[in-house]
Amino acid sequence: MQTFKNTILLYLLLIFSMTGCLTSVQTQSSPTDVTTATSAVIFTLSTSKSTYTSKDTIPIELSIQNGKFDLFVPSVNVSAPGALAQLNITDTDGNTVKPKRSFTAPNPEVIFIEKDGKSVQCIQGLELKVGATQVVPLEDLQKHYRLEKGDYTITLTMELPVYRDFLKKRHPEVIELEEEIKRIQKVADAHVSAADKRSAVNDIQQQIEFLQKKDKDIYLPAKSLLGKATLTSNSITLMVE
Repeated sequence: MQTFKNTILLYLLLIFSMTGCLTSVQTQSSPTDVTTATSAVIFTLSTSKSTYTSKDTIPIELSIQNGKFDLFVPSVNVSAPGALAQLNITDTDGNTVKPKRSFTAPNPEVIFIEKDGKSVQCIQGLELKVGATQVVPLEDLQKHYRLEKGDYTITLTMELPVYRDFLKKRHPEVIELEEEIKRIQKVADAHVSAADKRSAVNDIQQQIEFLQKKDKDIYLPAKSLLGKATLTSNSITLMVE
């Protein structure tokens, strides 16, 4: 009995030193209309205070609150500098303040993930879960804009792509652990009881669950694009003295 358990533990130690690249698909139901999907998404801009000097750092944050559906969106759109590139800053006279250097939202990196023996074109994604708030620091405005003395109004308008499904890479250790469960279940040894098998399998399943929760990276298949929604934040005002 003790020999069997020692063998299991030794095998697990070997597993955690291995690498791999197999993948599996995970999907989640989503609304068929992008307007419905994003109807409860709220973009909120904020700064730590309302008055700064021209030499101050001016940090700004974007909060994304999602309240109706879990959404799958490209990570580059809801992170800096992608979100920062979509700010609109106007002065007291309503003139648009141009950045010091022209910058645009980066294009998402295309990767390929194997599914059913085929390579699927994907981009890095992010899941916006119902009831959760994603906070995106948008860096220092003074780094990108020359804000001289005066009042400014800041708004963000984003064209946000929304996807129906996502793919998730299977952790190589998970693959090996699943194979080990199959081997344990096939063991035909009079000295190994059904209770011992269940105990060994339960231990391995707990490790699988831990690995799956730890790995949060998702990938959005290009063909699962639901559509694009234009979302506008609140307007904030600040004074530069």
